[in-house]
Amino acid sequence: MTGPIPDTTDVLIVGAGMAGSHLALELLEAGRRVTILEAGPRKPRMDWMSVFTNNPTKGPQAPYPSNDWAPFPQDNGYGTFYDQAGPMEFVGAYLRIYGGSTWHWTGFADRLRPADFRMKSTYGVALDWPVSYDDLRPHYVKAEKIWGVAGSMDYTWGAPRDEPYPMPPIPASYMDSRVDIALKEMGLHSGIFSHARNSVPFDGRPPCCGNNTCVPICPIGAKLDGSVIADKAEAAGAEIITEAVVTTIHIGDDGQVSGMEVTRPDGSKSTITANIYALCCHAIENPRLLLMSAQENAPNGVANGSDAVGRYLITQANQDTKGVTKDPVFPYRGPQQTSGLLELRDGDFRSSHAAIGTSFMNSGHSGNSDGTNVAKQLIDQGLRGQELAQELNRIVSRHLRLNSSGEILPDPDNRLTLSDELDSAGLPKSRIHYSIDDYTRAGMAISQKMNTEVLQRLGSTEISSNEVYLSNAIIGGTARMGDDPNTSVVNSHQQSHQHSNLYIMGSSAHVTMPVNAPTLTIAALAMRTAGHILG
Repeated sequence: MTGPIPDTTDVLIVGAGMAGSHLALELLEAGRRVTILEAGPRKPRMDWMSVFTNNPTKGPQAPYPSNDWAPFPQDNGYGTFYDQAGPMEFVGAYLRIYGGSTWHWTGFADRLRPADFRMKSTYGVALDWPVSYDDLRPHYVKAEKIWGVAGSMDYTWGAPRDEPYPMPPIPASYMDSRVDIALKEMGLHSGIFSHARNSVPFDGRPPCCGNNTCVPICPIGAKLDGSVIADKAEAAGAEIITEAVVTTIHIGDDGQVSGMEVTRPDGSKSTITANIYALCCHAIENPRLLLMSAQENAPNGVANGSDAVGRYLITQANQDTKGVTKDPVFPYRGPQQTSGLLELRDGDFRSSHAAIGTSFMNSGHSGNSDGTNVAKQLIDQGLRGQELAQELNRIVSRHLRLNSSGEILPDPDNRLTLSDELDSAGLPKSRIHYSIDDYTRAGMAISQKMNTEVLQRLGSTEISSNEVYLSNAIIGGTARMGDDPNTSVVNSHQQSHQHSNLYIMGSSAHVTMPVNAPTLTIAALAMRTAGHILG
């Protein structure tokens, strides 16, 4: 609903994405009154699909036009959306809509490995989390049951588990089996991923039918997204108000949050108070709001006594290696990623170089744009009609791309600050400074060499790798958790060290960003935080 803002509530949650919706659902089950403010609009899936269909750009943001009152990045616009401080261009994509950024996520449903929480203790690099795998394990189990995760007990991606996956696995694609031929010759191994994607009908949603547009949108809702959890929260009694942008957090003389100022698209403003406040509005918007709320009782920004808000921005390094195989591998059959390389994801080598997650991209050389790009090239060569169709099929059926993602160690100088430039809502843009070190580049060099050999063994031509670039999808660390208030923003329950009635949640609280996807951990941490609030 886009109705009026209430004067007060019990628990106020900012953001109707995965973290906020899971937190709300847990609190509502315990009888608490919950209000969720979502900056962006709420639209049916087919409205987003219509935009995607008509948008000639088929990137991760394609179905989701930005709004002047709550802007977010658009494809091909990252260079201007962020105030880029360099040396690397930051291309983090996120959404400000009902359901949040999981509308355009891949759909991986991995737990983190035990060692991922203990990087300093285990490998002597990065930092340890103030929570352990065992702390989150029961919450992982509950989240998987709500989501309906599809997976195989033969491939748990380094996370110990006794509990079977709620659904049978999404099968490997034919393309995966072709890659596996080369891997076996190299003494390497592949496995199928666990998915927040239905392999059978579940929770009123259909099974995946292989539309292969997972990023940016699943047309039929087989892939879970945050709107599913938000709908559950609303059905349980949450008051969800969309198109309501929180612009200021007020801090009282007692050091507690005393209210939040909300602006609507028409420019009207109001203030809402609560007993408990939770920021769940993404690892970019969380620190931006905290820094924008600098005031007499929080001169460096809310929750920023440690000067850690906006620092330790973490993403992943990416590199694509692609070629044209001798024999057809037939990409685009099934979801966009079904299998990946087992090696290089964890081990003692993490003392000296980054862990790498390599996926076999079941989406050609360039995802949703591959067929269009090739068709344009062939048309320029003079091909038309049946000859064009045959040559297009011949080429695209042989397109193989391996994508490697490498972990980046947390660095206080990789950070978000407020820019002097203003966005379309008249608020300071996020200024991003980012670089990656030799630890990450060493891991990426190993994976690039390995991926090239896979393509060579498949008789590929036109083999190439792009320069290492920053991930479009993985963003965290900007309000990280820790036991020391002097070096972190929140404690192990995602509660602000400075303001005990404020929780800052989502991947902004994550300490490291390993190669297993963070979303299931976001949900598990939200559930754990709910338990802390309930006492």
